[in-house]
Amino acid sequence: MDLLPTEEQDEIIGTVRSQLDRSFDLHALAKLDGANSVVDSALWTQCAELGWFGLGLPEALGGVGYTLAEEALLFAEIGTHATPGPFLATVLAGRLAAMVGATELAQQILDGSQLVALAEPHGDGDATAGATVSGTFRVTDFGGADLVLVLVGTSASIVAAADLVAEPMASLDRLVPTAIGTVSEVQALCYQDDASELVLRATVLVAAELAGIATATAEQSTQYAKDREQFGTPIGSFQAVKHRCADMAVRADAATSLVRYAALAVLDGLPDAAFHAHAARVVASKAAVENSQINVQNHGGIGFTYEHTAHRFVTRAQVRSRTIGDLRSHLGGLLEQPAAL
Repeated sequence: MDLLPTEEQDEIIGTVRSQLDRSFDLHALAKLDGANSVVDSALWTQCAELGWFGLGLPEALGGVGYTLAEEALLFAEIGTHATPGPFLATVLAGRLAAMVGATELAQQILDGSQLVALAEPHGDGDATAGATVSGTFRVTDFGGADLVLVLVGTSASIVAAADLVAEPMASLDRLVPTAIGTVSEVQALCYQDDASELVLRATVLVAAELAGIATATAEQSTQYAKDREQFGTPIGSFQAVKHRCADMAVRADAATSLVRYAALAVLDGLPDAAFHAHAARVVASKAAVENSQINVQNHGGIGFTYEHTAHRFVTRAQVRSRTIGDLRSHLGGLLEQPAAL
């Protein structure tokens, strides 16, 4: 199986990267730290016009007509740039609404006019999704949201944000505003009781973002090792530094390859697609967390300062590794879904 992007996919990567370079510079993100909403409406509209929110959705359903493979490439770039905003919730909610026939709602999500937050069960309390939604949820990007995508197990619902009673809570990543939201028997605008395919796609997309973080931090460390000199020579010539950079590159490459394979396995409906999705998520989570931490160490004193961008990847890796499940749940998924022999 060829895991290298095609020429057309390379064009998609180039377009996404160019837009993110212009609009989401890492050094400029500090002005959004701690904000209730990190979404710039003009930039969000640009992303919608580029077709990012419906990239993997069939044209017949209002999307661009590409697949999960291209969506994974998009989310890898989002991870590489530590891009803030509810991209995951928007892509998933747009797909859910389109698939169940809520055409008008889907269009509003895809054109960026309706902002979507993501809600997952919080704590050990009972939480339900389906025709009605109730329970206590951890909600990301709630500020300014019009809608909330609620995921509980393999059930998915979209509800109006006004139906949640939310209290902001401190977030490890100051560019991912978080709240605790409570819902009591609210009617969903649309729902799917068995949204296992949607959750599987979400697993791959989060893994792709984590792989992007692993790649960005490996590249950031390598560049610094070339530029920074000590005792008259680049620090990359020192064994301790170059070995760490090499290990980072291997972790990032492994995560990227597994994510691309998982995307194709899910896309082709392979019998062990779930196994590969969980495997990609586990490897990408560990790669992102380890690489982001080592990246700080490789940068020495400046890496530990708030002014440097290394910390952006540390906090994002920690938050994303706990989005749509966590390391433990995905390791459990590997045991429940053995690979085909």
